[in-house]
Amino acid sequence: MRPLKIAAAVLCWLLIILAILFTVLDIQLAPESGARQRFLRFYSEYDTYERFGIGPEDCSLALMAMIQYMRGYRDSIQITVREYGSEVQMFNRQEIDHMADVRNLYQSFRKSQTAAIAAFAAVLLLSLSERRKGRRGMILSSLAIAVILFFIISGGLGIWAYADFTAFWTAFHRLFFTNDLWLMDPAVCRMIRICPESLFSGMALSMAIWSGALILASSLLAAAAEKALSKKRNAK
Repeated sequence: MRPLKIAAAVLCWLLIILAILFTVLDIQLAPESGARQRFLRFYSEYDTYERFGIGPEDCSLALMAMIQYMRGYRDSIQITVREYGSEVQMFNRQEIDHMADVRNLYQSFRKSQTAAIAAFAAVLLLSLSERRKGRRGMILSSLAIAVILFFIISGGLGIWAYADFTAFWTAFHRLFFTNDLWLMDPAVCRMIRICPESLFSGMALSMAIWSGALILASSLLAAAAEKALSKKRNAK
């Protein structure tokens, strides 16, 4: 029975880690975190007007419209931009429909934050049931296993993305989307022009660094708390 309890606790910790990853992503994309300014700097360095006739300011506005729609703070991604000096509607029907799928996916991941609260409560209950039987350490042992699994999986995915980001990104879309709307032609879809691989790879690297640091810090804090509680009990 104990191995099953540990396995259940590990699954709960992995759900909590997933919620941490999503929370870091959500914070990175929020306007309050300076997301638009970061994207504006990226597009300025990317020289978007020279590449496809849309200035960095409009590109950053278009990307933020996509992000805010995905996060549930806009009803549409459509905006008007200037392309080679002429006003145009930024997105076509394929792009609008694809972003509806992206929004649904994003909102599904958002539920992980609520589920993580229940998962943490489940871990505490499992640990309490073990302590009543005189067995301790479930929280730390299951957390350690979950963190190791997380770094093994994320490390493997990171190596794959670094070696062939196109293959990684294609596999991601095929896994999470049931249609081919994400297969866009740069000649007619402006969305793919303002979302080059370098933009996503940079965001993924930043997310990995912040998430990894937060997960390690949380694990060390949990270990310190468990150790302090154990000393307190032994002193009684």
